[in-house]
Amino acid sequence: MQVATAIYNELSLGPTTAVTGNLTLPTTAARNALISWTSSNPAVVSNTGVVTTPASGAINVTLTARIAKGAIALTKTFTVTVRKLGGLVAYYAFDGNLADSNGAFAPGSVIGNKIDVAGGSLTYGAGVRGNAAVFDGATGVRLPNGLISSNTYTVSMWLKPAQLTAFTPTFFGARTTDSWISFLPMGHGFVNGATMLWSGTAWYDAGLGMNIPVNQWSHVAFSVNNGAVNVYVNGIKRFSGTNFPNVFTTTTGTFALGVNYWDTPYKGAIDELRIYNAALSDAEVAGLAH
Repeated sequence: MQVATAIYNELSLGPTTAVTGNLTLPTTAARNALISWTSSNPAVVSNTGVVTTPASGAINVTLTARIAKGAIALTKTFTVTVRKLGGLVAYYAFDGNLADSNGAFAPGSVIGNKIDVAGGSLTYGAGVRGNAAVFDGATGVRLPNGLISSNTYTVSMWLKPAQLTAFTPTFFGARTTDSWISFLPMGHGFVNGATMLWSGTAWYDAGLGMNIPVNQWSHVAFSVNNGAVNVYVNGIKRFSGTNFPNVFTTTTGTFALGVNYWDTPYKGAIDELRIYNAALSDAEVAGLAH
């Protein structure tokens, strides 16, 4: 009993109850004592501490720790508040429409096989959460101007490509046709066709050394902080570099999904696009990936 009581008194989740990234929930303690956890809302905080941040507001979750040492068992509860990540600018959930659930920007619009071409036919299918936008290889989505307007930002989304074609964009943003960024499931030969974050024409090749798989959901994210760039797949950092170009120096940048001005359009699905005006931490990106 004395051992279990000592563990009970010492067990803590840290100095703050505000949570935006994954939690480390201990499962063992002194003298081989075991700790198991139960969440009151596993969709927000799982029993293993994986956090899924809400699109807006905050959600309180109770975590119950069961401390077991031999025949003795004690329980201790913690209430944590899971908040949306700071700096959320826009959130496109694609739940049957192109609305910004964050409410700050206008809905996207369906376009043809290039940014400046009308037409297109977008459908919706099963996503990571709710529905997802499904691109047929001849359609894009034009997002509102000015989604990013500084050199500090994060883009997070889920991708499920139906095929891999070189240069094909998923998220594309441009100040002009000579200054842009593009996230490619399959890059060019200089990165051996790997998935990459690309920028031109001040060329920057952030190759990830791997390809996200076809017909399978992958979470991808990239953050830029005054030239420092990190790129992630499923919460794991695959690229880190410096001197990334400062593209978005105006509030009138052009943004699109699935198409750009030149290349083969994207065929596959996109879900849960989130754009932040801050460079998220590794832990925050890992939280989004789960």
